[in-house]
Amino acid sequence: MVDNEGGSSGVCESVENAIDMSIETAVESLRQLQYISEQRLQWRMDGGSSESISSYELPDMTVKATQSADAIDGWEIDIYAKNVFAANRIVTECALAANEAMALYGMTHGIPLPFRGQEMDEVSDDEINMTPAGPCRSWLAIQKSRPSQISTNPLPHAGLGLDMYVQGSSPVRRYADLALHHQIKSHLRGEKLPFPANDSDDDLGDTAATVIGIARKAALVARQLERPANDYWLKEFLQRKGTETTQVVVLSGDRWKDNVYKLFIPDFGAIFSYTSTTSLANGQQIDMQSRTLSELI
Repeated sequence: MVDNEGGSSGVCESVENAIDMSIETAVESLRQLQYISEQRLQWRMDGGSSESISSYELPDMTVKATQSADAIDGWEIDIYAKNVFAANRIVTECALAANEAMALYGMTHGIPLPFRGQEMDEVSDDEINMTPAGPCRSWLAIQKSRPSQISTNPLPHAGLGLDMYVQGSSPVRRYADLALHHQIKSHLRGEKLPFPANDSDDDLGDTAATVIGIARKAALVARQLERPANDYWLKEFLQRKGTETTQVVVLSGDRWKDNVYKLFIPDFGAIFSYTSTTSLANGQQIDMQSRTLSELI
């Protein structure tokens, strides 16, 4: 559409209207996804997930170390807590639903998959009520969670409140997820499984055991590499803050050691152990000098 003056106001108006309609459609879709994710979370909580103990989610620590000629030692460091927003919850619940669907498909068709399970110790209402809401209760839920298990047999995952679960939503980031995709896609195509079960009486054949081993080793290696790296950059970051004050929160006392406590740095999402000569209360907030704090990490 072109007006008599040779302009294109009609075209622009049509484009703007289309954009407005697209935005409205996108916003409405996001609202629906948010509602679905909230309902899905509530459904898992009703199933006894860790969120039923505390809906507060401890933030992950995000480390950004970039080279800079103006920074000390040539490195600029930024550490912050990655807070959880509605968009994060949508992604999380959609990923959990997809992983549960893959687990159900694998169980229904007898496909060997690395099913992940987890047990949780019982938590009494009194124990929950005696624990301050927020980070302390979330830490309580973590402490009540036993180490996860991986098996070719479907296992309930109490921490997630699911009857069965696999991890396959990040095939680009995790090789074990990619192996799971390869297994399921081969079955969908009617091809031979790359990781078949053993026809003998053994629980696993060599090839099926391979995908389990991949999943176990990948998780172990990730922890072994990530933890010391994060500790190093956190120590360096706190040292550079010098005499600045950093607030920490007492999560709980150590279950196995006297006078040892778990402390949480809300601004950075970091958790570490601390030995105190005086008794500390759960939820107690303490201001510490950043340089001194770096020596405790």
